[in-house]
Amino acid sequence: SWIKSNEPLKFDNQRICLEQLERNSSITIKKSVRNDTGKYKLVLTNSSGTIESEAQVVVLDRPLAPGGPFEAEEVRAHRIKMKWKRPLDDGGCEITGYALERMDEETGRWIPSGEVGPDETSFDFKGLTPNKKYKFRVKAINKEGESEPLETTDAILAKNPYDPPSPPSQPVIDDYDNKSVSLKWKRPPSDGGRPITHYVVEIKDKFSPTWSEVAKTEDPTPECKVEGLKEKM
Repeated sequence: SWIKSNEPLKFDNQRICLEQLERNSSITIKKSVRNDTGKYKLVLTNSSGTIESEAQVVVLDRPLAPGGPFEAEEVRAHRIKMKWKRPLDDGGCEITGYALERMDEETGRWIPSGEVGPDETSFDFKGLTPNKKYKFRVKAINKEGESEPLETTDAILAKNPYDPPSPPSQPVIDDYDNKSVSLKWKRPPSDGGRPITHYVVEIKDKFSPTWSEVAKTEDPTPECKVEGLKEKM
């Protein structure tokens, strides 16, 4: 009798076939799959007793899909870092790496984004367009080929976790002389989700269309003195 993993092997004469000759016996497993991997035992019995022999059979295949959840570790306007887990089954041979792809929801086309080694379980998708939605997927690779992909369930918006601040109030002149002016203004009503670090002051000639930076505050205090002005300008 044949035993696999402590259970009698069932022959259906279609996929698993038994051939018994006078001096030998063999089994053939057609279209073998990973579940056929295991310890096979042949037990011979006659009136004088029993003898058995074992063989470990490993069926090689592509790995299973990487383990989930496939989720964002960090989201920014131009890049999104995704992470996953190793497959539950490597297909009987070592994982050699992972292949990553991304899809812009507007185009619906999957584009290769890169590969990482077998010890990596995260990837930084760079070069994204801000405020666009993307889907991502990852495949495990061994010498037998690529696994089925693990894909994000929902599209992810490429966006910073904070927004630019709203505009401050109109600057007013607090003091001036022939070479400088002191300005004050009110803080913006919204900081966009992160503290204001400083303000940039720009200047232009009354009849010029172009603004240029003239000063930068050292802290978020809403006031600034602009030096080096030209008299009567």
